[in-house]
Amino acid sequence: MAGAPLTENLGVLWASVIVEELVRNGLSTFFVSPGNRNAPFVAAIVANPRARAVSCMDERGAAYRALGHAKAAGRPGVLACTSGTALANYFPAVIEAFRDEAPLLILSADRPPDLVFGDANQSMTQPEIFGGFCRKTLNLPAPDPRFPLAALAAQIDCIAQVGNGPVHVNCPFRDPLLPLSDPASPVPPEVLAEAEAFFKRNNPHTVYARVSEGVPEPSGVREILRRTRRGLLAVGRLRSREDARAAADFADKLGWPVFCDAASSLKSLVSPALQLVSPDHPGMLELFLRYDPDTVLALGTGFVSKHYYQSVLAGGVREVILVSDREGSRDPSHSVGIRVPSSASAFIRALGEADCPLGDKDAAAGFLDAVHGLSRALEAATPSDVLSFPRIAGIVNAMIPAEDALFMGNSNAIRAFDAAGPPAARPIFTVSNRGVSGIEGNIATSTGYAEGSGRRVTAVMGDISFLHDLNSLSMLAGCAAPVIVVVVNNRGGRIFEKLLARGFPGIMTPLMTTPHDMDFSNAARQFGIPYRAARTPDELREAYREALGSGRSAVIEAALDPETDFRVFEIRKNIR
Repeated sequence: MAGAPLTENLGVLWASVIVEELVRNGLSTFFVSPGNRNAPFVAAIVANPRARAVSCMDERGAAYRALGHAKAAGRPGVLACTSGTALANYFPAVIEAFRDEAPLLILSADRPPDLVFGDANQSMTQPEIFGGFCRKTLNLPAPDPRFPLAALAAQIDCIAQVGNGPVHVNCPFRDPLLPLSDPASPVPPEVLAEAEAFFKRNNPHTVYARVSEGVPEPSGVREILRRTRRGLLAVGRLRSREDARAAADFADKLGWPVFCDAASSLKSLVSPALQLVSPDHPGMLELFLRYDPDTVLALGTGFVSKHYYQSVLAGGVREVILVSDREGSRDPSHSVGIRVPSSASAFIRALGEADCPLGDKDAAAGFLDAVHGLSRALEAATPSDVLSFPRIAGIVNAMIPAEDALFMGNSNAIRAFDAAGPPAARPIFTVSNRGVSGIEGNIATSTGYAEGSGRRVTAVMGDISFLHDLNSLSMLAGCAAPVIVVVVNNRGGRIFEKLLARGFPGIMTPLMTTPHDMDFSNAARQFGIPYRAARTPDELREAYREALGSGRSAVIEAALDPETDFRVFEIRKNIR
């Protein structure tokens, strides 16, 4: 049959229709994990000339890889797995995608209901497994000749349109699972005729028209901005590069002090003269509170800084305006007075050429001068010949090339970049998993982002994050764009030593710090990844320069003495 990939039996025919309809909707990259029950999907993906199959041995890594792809491409990667616990391994990435409103589409093969109800091997109740963490679920029946292929295609079109989080399609398949003719389960002639008509078309069965975004009238916001005496512009995680470019231009035109979150991609785009750094440093927080802004305009959400929410916003700011097109309140401080449900770029266009000079320009200038002075003092107090998290962030900021992407792992890594000053003025795309801030899946997400964007990624993460995702190193060798992993080995989860738990040694070690004596040279060698060790700042610069010049993926292990890093932390904390 011309154009029909697989029609040998009803199961593989349904899988072919599903895969083809997803491809017609622009979802052509499939992250496939092995299994027998999903053989119809595997066969359909392989047989479809417009589908791209990515082999993933581990479902948890596959899900984070698809998440990285979605962050880069702006459309879902499709996950395909067999029945049973394979599906459950997607759960951490599903939660992250839900919280971050990143698109993800899951195709899970299932046993038919009679086998599930009979407690057959490798069966469980799969429908609704992700509960409220899925935007939409489609629980298909086992393939049935009485169920029209047009209805199947229409349902796939509907679920493929959900672009703000994960969706799940559960598909029970009966034997035979492979594309082989089986006299016991022939495809009825009328279904074959319907399939022939389906595969002759090129467009989706149901096309969903795109509706232009509606933006609330910003006149009230404009008036607040115009009467502001001491303003603060805060930029968090934005959804698109268009938003980032618009926010950077707006920040320079507005001229207010700007706090760019580490994950905003704006630190390298906004004028350094206007930029603040994280108020999580005690001295920085004092300066923020002394400035005492009367208006905070926040573009985007998900700020890394705890004290931005708990101290600055909750400290009595008169007007807090939050602009975000993400669902939910996105307001941990419960201080937002005006919530604009819009993308940053659409809001800025609607605002127009608003002239919003600050009433107290001297206060803003003094605030910026004091912040820059404290930043210089912190840099001077940070030993230049010893590796520490602040020094590593500074080296990467100084050396990462324009148009590259920077993935920041959670815990110490992203906080180091949040506390760092702006990198050299050039566009850098920052990536993070800050929806629920898990430490798993970092290597896989970085790989997926590199594949989806075609950009080289520098991924900076801690040793425990690296160990969590060790098997995802298998993805790097065949990655379309290089991923340079800088793993900071301070022999455990040392962020807890910088929190109140340090005063409770019986709690701290080993249950929280999880200390270890491993290095990662053999792990890199096991997966055929070039490896360099760095114990000093100069060695890190040399190793990073070599990795950038090689054009290949690499692992750089930056070895930190945990006590030395803690002393640097204490020294910096006491600078005023």
